[in-house]
Amino acid sequence: MNFMKTVLPIFILVTVLGSNALAQNDTIFVKNNQLIVCNHLKIKSDQYSFSYLTTDNQISKGTIFTWLVDSVRFAKPILKSQINKEEQTQQVALDSINTPKVKYWQHTVNIGINLGNVLEFNNPSGTDRKNFTFNTSLDLGLNYRKDGSKYAMTNELHYLLGFQKEGLTKNDHIQNYQDNLITLHDLSRGFGNGNKMNFNLILKTTSSLFTVYDGNYLRDYNNLGRTKAFASPYEIVVSPGFKYQSNQFFRISVSPYTFQLFGIRNSGIADKGLYITEMDANGKYKHFLFKRLGAEANFWYDKRVKQWLEMQYRLSFSSDYFGNFGKNGLMDGFFITKIKLIKDIYLTHRATIKSDFAVNFLKPYYNQVILISYSKSF
Repeated sequence: MNFMKTVLPIFILVTVLGSNALAQNDTIFVKNNQLIVCNHLKIKSDQYSFSYLTTDNQISKGTIFTWLVDSVRFAKPILKSQINKEEQTQQVALDSINTPKVKYWQHTVNIGINLGNVLEFNNPSGTDRKNFTFNTSLDLGLNYRKDGSKYAMTNELHYLLGFQKEGLTKNDHIQNYQDNLITLHDLSRGFGNGNKMNFNLILKTTSSLFTVYDGNYLRDYNNLGRTKAFASPYEIVVSPGFKYQSNQFFRISVSPYTFQLFGIRNSGIADKGLYITEMDANGKYKHFLFKRLGAEANFWYDKRVKQWLEMQYRLSFSSDYFGNFGKNGLMDGFFITKIKLIKDIYLTHRATIKSDFAVNFLKPYYNQVILISYSKSF
């Protein structure tokens, strides 16, 4: 996403200079099929600066953002008196340029796919592997931000689906090894100077989509029933608090009180006790748990570097107030890095990292997938 196109207001500055200057028939071709005949054309950062002759024969100075320009043509300097009337009539007043409308709602779509094969022979630490793998991903974004507004919104959906086949025979059935649907939401209201401080609410949801049977198969080959299905299990984490955002790239949110809603909609899966081991008064496994997570800190980073590199990183830490962070702390991270190959086609690296410090402080769970993806913003 080109931040300059969607967030910064597009404007053109015009100030009147003196009339004693040499003219140069440089031409700026604007993307809306208009042109500006000017002199002293220079590029500075993301803007062109120039001087131009007004209709009342005065020399003025102006700037225009580079993304509004289709191309430029330079010419050798000539005297101002040599500019003929025909050229003057072709000049376009800067205030008549139809600048693109600033969009406060930003939509992003990213679809990734990857086919692979894993071959291992004589593995000294385990068995050999001969796996065919298929991964696909979907990332959607719907964000709202307006300069000067106290309100901002971030909505993201990330889905990763993966299948594998462990061998080449008909008895090597297709297995589902990744089926992760997560959504992230950040609703905020700014206060103070520049709205750098915000009251905000972060919601994070996690679920799966496919029904999976014992052995992670798509069919019940073992006749042992389902082990996973849509919203079985599901998780919702609610984190109200405060957010500090000094720039458009990095934000820190701190919640003094975070809680988790964890449940299983499918009774057959809940009755197996795979995800919730607590029982109710009737001696059956519970279908729903409410858990206080204590305080939580969220670090969100979004950065685009010169149209070829995009980073979208999410990392959170939570812990009970009265416990030792090393004993009851939780870490949850989600990272997407995209490198542009050709137009709208990217090499995408997706990684998740999770850790329950009470189980193993130094060995978090880490998963990564590399895909070829199509990405579009509008």
